[in-house]
Amino acid sequence: MRHICGDTVADSKTDSNIQSDTHESVEYTPQIPVGVWRFWTYLYRWREWWKGWLYVPFATLILLILLSPYLLTNRMAARAGVTVWDPKTLFVLSDGSYLDRSIPFVGWSVVIYCTIYLYYLMPALFARRTRKQSLEMFIVFQSMCITSWIAYGIFLVCPAEVDLRDQVLTGGGFEGWTAGWYQMFWDLDRPFNAWPSLHVAQTFLVVVAVEYWWGIRRKPVLMTILWIAWAALVISTMTTKQHFLWDVFTGLSLGLSGWYFIQRPGFKRLAKQLENDDPERTW
Repeated sequence: MRHICGDTVADSKTDSNIQSDTHESVEYTPQIPVGVWRFWTYLYRWREWWKGWLYVPFATLILLILLSPYLLTNRMAARAGVTVWDPKTLFVLSDGSYLDRSIPFVGWSVVIYCTIYLYYLMPALFARRTRKQSLEMFIVFQSMCITSWIAYGIFLVCPAEVDLRDQVLTGGGFEGWTAGWYQMFWDLDRPFNAWPSLHVAQTFLVVVAVEYWWGIRRKPVLMTILWIAWAALVISTMTTKQHFLWDVFTGLSLGLSGWYFIQRPGFKRLAKQLENDDPERTW
């Protein structure tokens, strides 16, 4: 009888341990709302590594890896050397010259052009570590990836060479301190993958996300500065002779589409699913 009772007690303890282990497992595995890729749970688990110092660079690295097919499509288009349609022919001045060639080359604007890498850091840097804003950051990453992957398809189906780089040479871009900057991204980025401009599309999605988190009324000065910086980045795509005007228009259209059809609906769907959550909850 004592043996049976002992088994009963042991079984009870075993069941209790199983329930405890199961409870811990449930707590450890984040619950992902509809519309957020489950892949991101692994990234979120690493948010406290080295007291959180590695989270921003690591999240940015994952994003850049997902965006890395850009380099492959760029090399493929450059290797083929085919232009299906020349975007600069869309804007012709009264004297028959191209508007894109009338836009002045501004050598120092290469510094502004390279600030795109700061925008890749912003989602992980500015989203708070709460559950809601962390999930919103993942939605921003998703919208950046999906719009970029759409652009990669366009790069392959309708390639266009940006044949404006001669203006960099005649304008002194390879003279003085700017020479190293231009050499760096000319080596990295061949003069293809013209439209839509991902410089414009990707950074637009980041800026509207930051505005969503900060609010134009809560931080009007910072948001004004950020929008001015973004506008300068957009202009620099043309003053560095990296893009046509058409690329900018289509890049903005792609960014707006990403916001209206992916990012904003994702934020709204997430807010509805988490409407009863504590806003300060982590996960």
